[in-house]
Amino acid sequence: MGLAAVAVSLACTLLAQPAAAQSDGWRHTLELYLMAPSLSGTVGMGQLETDIDLPSSSVFENLEFAALADYRGESDSWAVLADIVVMNLGASGTGSVGRGAADVDVDELIVELAGAWRISSTFEVLAGARYTDLTSRVELTTPGFEQDAEVSEGWIDPIVGAQAFLPLATALQLQLRGDVGGFGVGCDLTWHATVRVNWQVSDAVRLGLGYRVLDQDYETGSGSDVFRWDVVTQGPLVAAGITF
Repeated sequence: MGLAAVAVSLACTLLAQPAAAQSDGWRHTLELYLMAPSLSGTVGMGQLETDIDLPSSSVFENLEFAALADYRGESDSWAVLADIVVMNLGASGTGSVGRGAADVDVDELIVELAGAWRISSTFEVLAGARYTDLTSRVELTTPGFEQDAEVSEGWIDPIVGAQAFLPLATALQLQLRGDVGGFGVGCDLTWHATVRVNWQVSDAVRLGLGYRVLDQDYETGSGSDVFRWDVVTQGPLVAAGITF
């Protein structure tokens, strides 16, 4: 089933749920979304290092599991944001000496929590933290040689950024978001950008279509204990949510 078909099916389910009036002045949106990510960059474990390149065109051949959801609660002046991504992906690449084949399997959990100050109805600044937990397995095969390694790492990146919501039509909205973080606390540097078009189908239902990029440059340890994750994850996404 295509991404659009899944979103429409989910939206029909959400339409059956009535929106609840809030007496506290806050508006809430819960979303489920799908993303077709590509991964590119470098993964290193001790003396084993490989360049990976997993295009989104082949992601479903390598995707074993995925669960993605986000939440936004907002008042006139403030907003609370949360996002969770759980994915298991496989990728292939080349060894650090440019010869041989490398297979990379990644179990990834990313949880983000942030608060935003709504400067106006269309613009806000935000600050928060993004937690990443990775279990990476690399198997490198060259002529007459085979080596594999596995490592689990978790870290927290402080993030700061901004977000804009620009009306395109009565029910259409352009959403732009960018943030940067890490600053040596977790990643040396990480940045994220999202561009989306949101369609408010009804008071209760919203659909979204967009593109997301997450760049993470993380390294810890030294010598045989070094772990490096310098990877860009990006791809189109489709979302369906309920507003109440």
